[in-house]
Amino acid sequence: MRGRIDPAAHRLEVEQGELGGIGAAGTFSGALDFSGTEARMIASLAAAPMTASAMRRLWPVLVQPKLRAWIGEHILAASVERLAISVNAPVNTLRPGGPPLPDDGLSIEIVASGTVLQPFGALPAIRDADLNARVIGRTATVKVGRGTGVLAPSGRKLVFTNGVFEVPDTQPEMPMSRTRVRVEGSIDAVAELASLGPLRQAATVQLDPASSRGTFTAQVALSMPLNNELPKGSVAYSVEADVSNLSVERLVRGQKLEAAAARVSANAQGVQIKGDVRIGGTPVTIDYRKPVGDGDAEIRLTGTFDDAARARFGDLGAMVGGAVPVKLNGRIGSGDHESRVAVDADLLQAKITDLLPGWNKLPGKPTRATFTFVDKGRAFRVEDLVIEGSGTVVKGTLDFDGEGEVVLASFPTFIVSDGDKASLRAERAPDGTLKVTMRGDVYDGRNFVKGAMSGTAGEKANEKTKSSSRDLDLDIKMGALAGFNGEALRNVELRMSRRAGHIRTFMLHSKIGRDSALNGDLRAYSNGRQVVFFQTNDAGALFRFTDTYPRVTGGRMWIAMDPPSTEQTPLDGHLELTDFTVRGEPALERVAGGAPAEPGGRAPAGGAGVKFDSMDVKFTRGPGKLVIREGLVRGSAIGATIEGQIDYTRDDVRMHGTFLPAYELNTLFSRPPILGFFLGGGQNQGLIGITYEVVGSPHAPTLRVNPMSIAAPGFLRKPFEFRGADDTVGPTGSAR
Repeated sequence: MRGRIDPAAHRLEVEQGELGGIGAAGTFSGALDFSGTEARMIASLAAAPMTASAMRRLWPVLVQPKLRAWIGEHILAASVERLAISVNAPVNTLRPGGPPLPDDGLSIEIVASGTVLQPFGALPAIRDADLNARVIGRTATVKVGRGTGVLAPSGRKLVFTNGVFEVPDTQPEMPMSRTRVRVEGSIDAVAELASLGPLRQAATVQLDPASSRGTFTAQVALSMPLNNELPKGSVAYSVEADVSNLSVERLVRGQKLEAAAARVSANAQGVQIKGDVRIGGTPVTIDYRKPVGDGDAEIRLTGTFDDAARARFGDLGAMVGGAVPVKLNGRIGSGDHESRVAVDADLLQAKITDLLPGWNKLPGKPTRATFTFVDKGRAFRVEDLVIEGSGTVVKGTLDFDGEGEVVLASFPTFIVSDGDKASLRAERAPDGTLKVTMRGDVYDGRNFVKGAMSGTAGEKANEKTKSSSRDLDLDIKMGALAGFNGEALRNVELRMSRRAGHIRTFMLHSKIGRDSALNGDLRAYSNGRQVVFFQTNDAGALFRFTDTYPRVTGGRMWIAMDPPSTEQTPLDGHLELTDFTVRGEPALERVAGGAPAEPGGRAPAGGAGVKFDSMDVKFTRGPGKLVIREGLVRGSAIGATIEGQIDYTRDDVRMHGTFLPAYELNTLFSRPPILGFFLGGGQNQGLIGITYEVVGSPHAPTLRVNPMSIAAPGFLRKPFEFRGADDTVGPTGSAR
């Protein structure tokens, strides 16, 4: 070192100096000027390549001590290619707590490669970084061109580029810093990073690195004070990330979330996820916002849910079919907070089958459902339910327990068809019994009737065994219950009780036809078994009401049938009908009148019909099917045998048998034990018979006869019989 002292000028100078031997080498020069009121330092230092630790030792302690300390703590290793320090400022401005340093009073430049930079203590270090640091006066700027963060022990990597660390003013005791950096990498890497200590509490969404895939590019900005202890609320940050080919298993109700592209924004206030994604394979557009802390998340979602999507998120079985566009808008509670989501579903293209009691809808009828879904953790609620469209207006609320079972359903307005005026309420009693009460002036009961006749209502209920076997009390009072063909039940009073899946009590009082009673109850039958028993003095009106066979007029009838149960086993029954007339069957009238029968029998009816004395039928009802067997009709002019089935699921009738003209005389030939088989064809047959079949839909069946069969007596008539479908019902109610 070479220098001089000038007492006259109050100046100490170092003209030239060299340093070496401590892992660093450099030159320096400078002066201390005491001629003014404050001593002034004028100095410069230039160093050759060195290590980061050597640079810390070489850096003068008086020059920017806070920045010197920060670099010493956060630059763990580096190959320093250049260090240049220039000072021209009063000495007191260099001391901690002294006056502000002039803008031109200090210049520092550091150029390094292979840098290991530790931005935050508990987070992975950035390695192999190119670093350029520059200090002008009180402003410090550190730039990182490119570096890699390696997560231990997985080895996942994040790439950091275009990083800038700035301290606009180093003078305050706790100076503020600003950081900007571009980060690229894989979703599993950022998921692992977010699970680390300092970030875990701030992360509003936690992902499992093992089940997360995709890539992202993010621009990160951070503002925070340079201090070991950070005051609450002193850190501000923002993240804008573009995510590609995202795939996260079991993220939404156990379903995979996928996105070709999505946008994620985060700051100190919260996080926002926005884009077109697929949840469980279903395309949806989502806008999710979650504030930091315990605040509730806000969600907006639109998508179209088809049969497969509904099966993944909560199966409605056969009750809803087709594509349903849905809009969700609400908040998702955190902690003990409840979630409230407004739902708007467009049911235009949906097929509805008994989603609510008696409500059916075909695709193409405009209908919309809106409600608020409230999730309370252990239970949930549907509030402000409104279903409108195509003659349907339903308003009410539903409460469910944690297993999705109904606790309370209240519908003050329950209109499923034009003209309805009814209300419905279902409430679970403390013993678990579901008590259903229905009141109203008029209600379209055709869907109820169709389900009861076919047995499909019970079949659908049986899709959820627990729901179908629940104890049930049913109480219905209705001024008029509309059925098919213009018929209606009036003054309806129905009560039913089911326990352990079996009907224990049943009572029906009503009026049908002009003023005939239709009553029903549960009573003992043959062999001591219990049956549901119905009786009326206007069987024709009941047949029209149920759309079974609209051409019967009058008649006294009783029906005894096994009570329905949740096991869905076939139900056997017995029907007896007396003193009735069949009108509107031209072929039948020709046979009864002795005229030649014509195939098809489509000529208009011109008579008063055909009167019968009695009909006796045994039947078996299974889901969707009613099988008739051992049917026998007697009349003075004609009799008939009946077998076949009504398939309600296909809206199809297949009946067949033999007309027996002059019934009493004709059947005499079938009564002798052996000769009767050859002459009459067997029991309840006759010497002369005309085979027939009834086919088509139940509400408009077609009667066809085979006139050739009249020429074949007794057992020879068998080849001329119409062959219907297999008329047996298996153990589960299916044809076999």
